[in-house]
Parts: sequence; structure tokens; C-alpha cells
Amino acid sequence: MGSNASPLTDESYWTTLWDGQQHKIRHLRWAYVANRHLARLFHRSLSSFTQPTLIELGCADSLWLPYLAKKYDSECYGIDFSELGCQLAQRNLALAGVKGTILCEDFFTYAKTHIADFDFVYSMGLIEHFTSPQAVLEEMYSLLKPGGTMLTITPNLRGMYTPIARIASPKLLATHREIPPITLAELLRNVGFQVTEFGYTGGPLKLSVVDYSPWRAVIGKWGHEVLCKFVNLTDIVVGNFLAAIRVPNQQLTSPYVYAICAKPK
Repeated sequence: MGSNASPLTDESYWTTLWDGQQHKIRHLRWAYVANRHLARLFHRSLSSFTQPTLIELGCADSLWLPYLAKKYDSECYGIDFSELGCQLAQRNLALAGVKGTILCEDFFTYAKTHIADFDFVYSMGLIEHFTSPQAVLEEMYSLLKPGGTMLTITPNLRGMYTPIARIASPKLLATHREIPPITLAELLRNVGFQVTEFGYTGGPLKLSVVDYSPWRAVIGKWGHEVLCKFVNLTDIVVGNFLAAIRVPNQQLTSPYVYAICAKPK
């Protein structure tokens, strides 16, 4: 573990979270506005590479690794310290019929022995789980080749999602650092990255950015399933309606904060 970065979660937290996913087969669904926005971010990050070598940090149950392996003919890796999460990530690759390497180990230990290995490094919810996000970004910087690109995405737990999270999953707020876009860009520049763009993304609505699993103990398994289906349906119907009337990405309702940056050559 990096000396300046203490985790706000442990493996048991993630095992409990992924336990609810192990009996479900999930796929990227383009009906979600958020997925379409994220796909565009990946395209802007990867369009200049041919057969890139890439890694997802915190890859548990990743649906994006199979997509990127196919779309960009990439040599893909994923790393996570949750054994169950790694099993789910490997299952998703196998279901998509693509090859990839899933590493079940501590990211900080791995980063110290794989300097400048990757053209593209990305995370979709990682740095906010540590007391020092900048210390995590420093390790991510070391993984990139000179001229490589990094995409960092964190949940936007501000605006309307803060009161929802307080009711649905108070522990969610306790295990996350709030990182606004301008702060994320500043952290990246402090590390040495050249930041090309940053802001809010994911469209005008994604209620499922909040974890509703604690309510399983309150309303039961089937009640929780109904709640999740309602949330997902709202994301699709209302999210697409708001996108159609051109509600922009912004702090109040967009689910993610992001930044695209490069390691100088």
C-alpha cells in the first residue's frame, strides 16, 4: 500500500457488494445515456492508438474491458484486490469471447514493478476510495508510457445524489472522497499530467450511481429487486427524455466526474 494513501474500504466491503452480482449476467446496455457518454470518452482517449495495451484499475465485474478489447483490438489487463470481483471480471471477458488478463493483487504493489507498461490507463471509481487521491494518481502515472493517456472517472456524489445516498447508503458517503472536476484536474497537474479535458459526464440522470444494496436487509431480496428495476427504468426513460431536450452535463444531476490527461513524452 502506498505510504500516503490509506484505503477507505477493505476487501470485505467489496466482496459484499459483488456478492449480489455473481448470479447475474450483465451486459453494456446502450439504452442508458451514461453508457453512451462513457463510450465517447473512451473513443476520445483511444482514437489515436493502434492496438493499445491498456489496464483498468479496480476492474471488478468490469463490462468495459470486454468492450475495449473488441472495439480497439487492445491487449487488455485488469487489476483488483477483491477475489470475487476478479472472478466476475474474468467471467465477463469469457462471455464476450475475448482474451484479457485479470490480476488479483494490490495495485500499489503491482505499480512498483510495472513501470511505463501501458498506452492507456483508466479507472472508473478508484481514487475517491483513498485518503490521498494524489498518492494513487502518482502510481497511475508510473504505469503509463510517455505519451500515454489516462481516463479517470469518479462518482459525482454532490448535487441531488448526496441526499439520495444519505438515505439509500450512508456508508457510501463514508467510503468516498468528494472530488469536483476542478480539484481532479489540479491533482492530475500536480502529479505531472497534461490535462486535456475535465468536467461532469454521464448525461442528465443516473440514479443507479448510488448503491441501494443496504436496503436488501430492510425490504427483502424481492423488494430490493423491484427497487433496482424501478431505478434502472427511471434512468432509461427519464434519462433519455432529459437528454433529448438537451439537458447538459452539470453538477446537479450528472452521475460522474471525469478527466482525460496525458503523460508528457
